[in-house]
Amino acid sequence: MAWKPQRRSYRHEFIEAIATVFPPQWFSRFSSHGNAGWTPLKIFWVSTIMSWQPQVTLREQFDAACDILREVFPAWTIGDSLSGFLAARVRGLPRMRDPILLRLRQFVAEHLDDWRVRGWAVFGVDGSRFEAPRTTPNEQALGCAGKEGTTPQVFQTTLLHIGTGLPWDFRLGPGTQSERRQLDDMRDNLPPRSLLTADAGFISFELCRWLTRNRHDFVLRVGGNIRLLTGLDGPDLAWAVETEGQTVSLWPTRCRDQPPVVLRLIVVRDDQKRPVSLVTNIHDERALSDEDAAEIYRLRWGLELHYRSLKQTLCHQTLRSRTPEGALAEQTWHVLASWLLQLLTARELIASGSHPANWSAAKARDAVRRLLRRVVHGRPVRRMPSLRDQLCQAVVDRDGRVGPKQIRRWPRPKQDRPPGPPKIQPATREDLQQLQRLRTTLQARS
Repeated sequence: MAWKPQRRSYRHEFIEAIATVFPPQWFSRFSSHGNAGWTPLKIFWVSTIMSWQPQVTLREQFDAACDILREVFPAWTIGDSLSGFLAARVRGLPRMRDPILLRLRQFVAEHLDDWRVRGWAVFGVDGSRFEAPRTTPNEQALGCAGKEGTTPQVFQTTLLHIGTGLPWDFRLGPGTQSERRQLDDMRDNLPPRSLLTADAGFISFELCRWLTRNRHDFVLRVGGNIRLLTGLDGPDLAWAVETEGQTVSLWPTRCRDQPPVVLRLIVVRDDQKRPVSLVTNIHDERALSDEDAAEIYRLRWGLELHYRSLKQTLCHQTLRSRTPEGALAEQTWHVLASWLLQLLTARELIASGSHPANWSAAKARDAVRRLLRRVVHGRPVRRMPSLRDQLCQAVVDRDGRVGPKQIRRWPRPKQDRPPGPPKIQPATREDLQQLQRLRTTLQARS
């Protein structure tokens, strides 16, 4: 008897995929009014599907998401008012964001020990801006950073687990907000004994001191805006440490009421043979060699890939909301939906023995969109790979290229100058006297 391929329900396949992370009963923690049309469960599903859709406008995305949900959950009553949904999403975001983020982070935490970089649980941090419509409320609340005449922007800072390539935390704010401030808001969420790597825009005395006091390690790039002192690590000083290589101290004038942060300076070369200055609080070269520090900093490139996937592959470079509250809510759901898509892919890659950081956002996006099209059209194609099988194959193409990937002409190439070397100066007699007075004061207090 000939084998007959069985028909598969794409609707149930889609529900089961999402339910592995967010089962319906998980949303029972959110109380809602009995007459509420947009419950947290419906807001989650509509916002997630909207972020995965290729349509351009909010209206098109909303209509497509509602059509899909009417097929996925026939018993649901789905409203047709876009303005009502957007208002409900803005109202519901404050109580939904943190629980959803913690749920996603819980699955990332399961693999922290399995995917280390040179023996370390490495986290990278970086920021990027997303454009918003040029409306008066957006211009007033979000601001216009960068070049003159730019549109209002939303600034996002992401904390990424380098080993898996999965996000760990993120913060959003106006385009004029500082990435340092957003990192300060996230640093308490670092898991114990983490190693943080970041570009020169993040280093500060407060960050280095906080990481060291909380038993975290770091490899940070340092630029010409930072002054480092030598000669503050003598054996007769209270904060002396055994170091190998060049030892420097970070001790700004405004922080002379606190002990200096003693660092190890590492100078490596980038791909263009330019010097790159790194500092770390790991003073033992046997624990962290110069080569390991350079490799850890190089892997910070995963954040560039993360933002490229979010902006280009998933088409979220430009927001559509015409109010600042709507723009921040829209970007929040873009990040959460892309995080969920990457998490679903990473779990299948790990199960199949592949590296989760090698996920292909384009292939994962196409797999989900194909499934959603089947849900709407109701055509169960036989012998079509399941979503899980497609996500197992959603890895980047590692084949060698015949020609260059860069296009021949680019209208506005970035000409950002790389950070220069830090200002390294020997400690003056006044510096040593201030340090001795601080030591005496602290000893008297103790």
